[in-house]
Amino acid sequence: MMEIFRILDEMELLLKGSRKMPLSGGKSLVETNRFLDRVDRIRAILPEELETAKLLLAEREKIVHDAFAEADQYVEQSKNQAARLVDDSEITRNAMSAAEEIIAQGEQISDQIRRDAEEYADGVLSHVEYVLRKGLEAVVEGRDQLKADIETD
Repeated sequence: MMEIFRILDEMELLLKGSRKMPLSGGKSLVETNRFLDRVDRIRAILPEELETAKLLLAEREKIVHDAFAEADQYVEQSKNQAARLVDDSEITRNAMSAAEEIIAQGEQISDQIRRDAEEYADGVLSHVEYVLRKGLEAVVEGRDQLKADIETD
């Protein structure tokens, strides 16, 4: 990811360091081969970034799956505990009340775990989307600059 930013910085320096053409409205002469080399390097790195994104998505799925499994297990344990407490006496009524509280607490914990897992996954995907968008914007900007330079030649 950092490699793409480094290459984009190189491309920016290449454009900023290029000679300005007189009477051209600020257009510059850029060494096409050097610029295209950087574009090719970005293209080579992007599949790696996409693979990283896929791995992050898989990790997100695993985290969400594990969170759901843990939450379901907690709820199931709470239900089992409540079932063991069943009796017809005053102890039973107290146990039922406690069991309902345990189940409610288990469901709250389950909901929180799910929300946390989804927020984490959303944050990871948002970051990957930002990196990919910036890389694509840089490539498009570079291509547009090259087209403009070619048209002025």
